[in-house]
Amino acid sequence: MKVRDLLEMLLLAAIWGASFLFLRMAAPAVGSLAVAAVRVTGAALLLLPLLMLRGDLARLKPWLPALLVSALLSYVLPFSGLSQAARTLPAGLMSILNATTPLWGALVGWWWAGERLSASRLLGLSLGFGGVALLAADRSQIASAAAWQAVALCLASTLMYALAVHHAKRHLSALSPVSVSAGSLGCAALMLAGPAWWLGPQAAQGPALQWGDVPTAIWVALLGLAAFCTALAYLLFYRLIARVGPTKALTVTFLVPVFGMLWGSVFLNEQLSASMLASTTVIVLGTVLSSGAWTPWGRDHPPKTA
Repeated sequence: MKVRDLLEMLLLAAIWGASFLFLRMAAPAVGSLAVAAVRVTGAALLLLPLLMLRGDLARLKPWLPALLVSALLSYVLPFSGLSQAARTLPAGLMSILNATTPLWGALVGWWWAGERLSASRLLGLSLGFGGVALLAADRSQIASAAAWQAVALCLASTLMYALAVHHAKRHLSALSPVSVSAGSLGCAALMLAGPAWWLGPQAAQGPALQWGDVPTAIWVALLGLAAFCTALAYLLFYRLIARVGPTKALTVTFLVPVFGMLWGSVFLNEQLSASMLASTTVIVLGTVLSSGAWTPWGRDHPPKTA
């Protein structure tokens, strides 16, 4: 992997780590549907003019079915799931669970694309999901039925991300990153904007809000999700998919927990436990092995024994 790709991954990890901070701020105040809708609609409004300037918008029509599927897998389902989970879970914990994306990516690659699961990749999968189990054993973080449901939503959302990148590689590789991002975001906005506007903000506690009553800080978080964590981030992400492939691109999630915990600790005063740090280490090691980025034996099979 080139230095440029590694630097881009670092930037992307910092941006996506901030998404859990913004989710934790906004979701309890306005609800999961509102967060997902504002996020995709704002990002689409930023990116679609780029397509119009390039004259590429009309060319997306033959790709509409694939873009609709991409919208569901990349945005509608995972954004809604993560936003709902953010009403219960802290930002740092969500960012750790998000690191399971490459684990799902390896399994989806094996099931869908026929990618070989070597001994080291199988070991990585076992370690990664073992790290999730270790995290779940910490009752201070997951102590209620609502928290368990939120964890399940996070894991289901990361599975959607894994399906999305393989779908994009197979069905949308002929399009530019801007076209894929803007087209699928536009489709997602059409699915979510109307229902979200009709229902309005759904606060977890307190009186019902109208859109005009949403505090400025919440709008800042929503706009941060739309402009930076979605529009800019997915441009970077689809460009990485085109350059290094879906499995390697998913390894960006190695670093997301680091930034997710950092932003949550600095801005939300979230506490970091020993089990969170240990789980992160195990999950990251598992994702490194499962992605094929490194093998403990220096090749894709165990060493021969005498």
